[in-house]
Amino acid sequence: MLTNRVPFPADGGYAIVVHNTIEALLNQGYEVHLFSLNTTKHYIDTRDIDDPIFPKIKFYQYKIDNRIKIKDAFLNLFSSQSYNISRFFHTGCANRLVHLLKNNQFDIIQFEGLQVTPYLDIIKANSDAKLIYRAHNIEYQIWKRLTQQESFIARKIYLGILSKRLKRFEFNILSKFDTIIAISFVDQHFFESLVQSVPVYTLSVALNLKKYDNEYKLSPNKSVGYIGSMDWRPNIEGVDWFLEQVWPNILQLGSGITFHLAGKNIPKQFEIMSNESFIMEGKVDNALEFISRQHVLVVPLLSGSGMRVKIIEAMALGKCIIATSIAAEGINYQHDRDILIADKSDDFYKQILRCFTEKSLIHRIGEGAKKLVEKNHDQAKMGLSLIKIYQDLSAKPI
Repeated sequence: MLTNRVPFPADGGYAIVVHNTIEALLNQGYEVHLFSLNTTKHYIDTRDIDDPIFPKIKFYQYKIDNRIKIKDAFLNLFSSQSYNISRFFHTGCANRLVHLLKNNQFDIIQFEGLQVTPYLDIIKANSDAKLIYRAHNIEYQIWKRLTQQESFIARKIYLGILSKRLKRFEFNILSKFDTIIAISFVDQHFFESLVQSVPVYTLSVALNLKKYDNEYKLSPNKSVGYIGSMDWRPNIEGVDWFLEQVWPNILQLGSGITFHLAGKNIPKQFEIMSNESFIMEGKVDNALEFISRQHVLVVPLLSGSGMRVKIIEAMALGKCIIATSIAAEGINYQHDRDILIADKSDDFYKQILRCFTEKSLIHRIGEGAKKLVEKNHDQAKMGLSLIKIYQDLSAKPI
C-alpha cells in the first residue's frame, strides 16, 4: 500500500480508511507492506506510534516537503503540470521505491489516493504486481467546487487553473491501472463513464464497529457540535458559512443551545469568536467522546468530494446529524430516517429547531443512522469484499 501520509494515528478521514483496510487484511492473514510519504503538513514521528497493528506490518517511509511555496506555485503557472500533484513527487522517493521493489515481490500494489500516482510509471517499470487505484474522492471536483464558491476574482482564476490541470491529470491516470476502487457507488458510476476498459468496484468507508459502543455521557446542555480538520479549506468555508448564515438565528431563539467546534489547526478568525454560546474546544484527545457528547452534529460542507468519515463515525455512535447533500454525498441515506439534509441556511435553522422541539427526533434519527452503518460500513464485510476484488484481479486465490 502506497499512502500520501502516515495513517497512524488513525485520527482523520483518510488515515481511518487506510488504517481500517490494513487491519481488515491482517485479520484475514495477509502480509501488508506500507510505504508512506511522511509529509511536512502531516508529519508523524513514527517512534511515537502506539498502535497494536503497527508492529504487524512492514513499514517504509520517505520524508517529503510538500509545503506550498509562493515561488514554485508562480513558476508552475508557466508549465502544464498540476501543482496539487507535483508537490508530492521527489526523485529520492522514487529511488527508494525502486530499491524496495527490486528486493520484494508483491502480488498487489494499492495506491491510496491521487497524490501518490506520480510514482505509477516507476512502479510499473520495476514490478509485475497488479496495480490498484483507490480513489478516496474525485480530486478535481473539490477544487472545481472551491472555484465556484470563490468570490475574489484573482483567487477564482487561480483555483480554476488548478482545477483544470488536476482534472486533466486525474482523467489521464485512471486508464493506467488494472483496477479502480471507488469510495461510493456515485464515484463508481463516474469512473466507469471515463474508463470502460478498467473494472471499477465500490469499497465504502468501513469501521470496526466494536470500537463504537457509545458509553460516553451526553452533554447536560443543548449542544450542537462540529469536528473536522480546520486546515482543510472546504471545512473552513463550511464552518464560516454556518457561523455567518445559521448560528445568529439560533442565538436569537434564546434557547440556551451551544455550538462546540473541535478540530486541529483552527484559524484565529474562529478563536476570537469564542464566547459562552460558542465553545472553542480545539484539538480534542478523544474525537469519539466529543461526538458522543453532542446532541446534534452539523456538517455544513459547501464543497468537497468523496465520503465524510466523521459522518460515518457519528452514525456508528447513533448520533443525529444535519448535513448538506454535498457532505452526505456517497452515503446511502434517506432524509428524515437516518440523517437530516439541509442545503440552505433556513433549512439548517429549521432542522436544528426541530431537533430541540420534536421530542423523539434526535433519538429516531440516531437509531436509523446506527442501523445504516451496521448494514453498509462494517469492516469485516469490507475485508472480504476487498479480498474478492484481489482474487478477481489475479484470477487466482492470493
